[in-house]
Amino acid sequence: MNKVPDNIKPKDWIYIGSQHVVVCKIYEDYPDKIEIIYLNDRNQAINEDAHYIGGKWTFAHEGPCGGNADNYPRLAEYVRILRAGRW
Repeated sequence: MNKVPDNIKPKDWIYIGSQHVVVCKIYEDYPDKIEIIYLNDRNQAINEDAHYIGGKWTFAHEGPCGGNADNYPRLAEYVRILRAGRW
């Protein structure tokens, strides 16, 4: 069974393909699933789910399927981290 690596935690930066994303939540009921946020090509913070399958991260859905993370107060601290940048 696929499982999120133990060293991954909220506020971490990971790559999904070439997309740099911030981890927001690790789902307890789904051992391979996390919630992430990233900036789209219009500089909007988008939240989506991702899976860890076969040693790599993939978006849970093909194509854009997330919400505007700026609209969710629970994601505010992650949006700040994302907009500040990794370095």
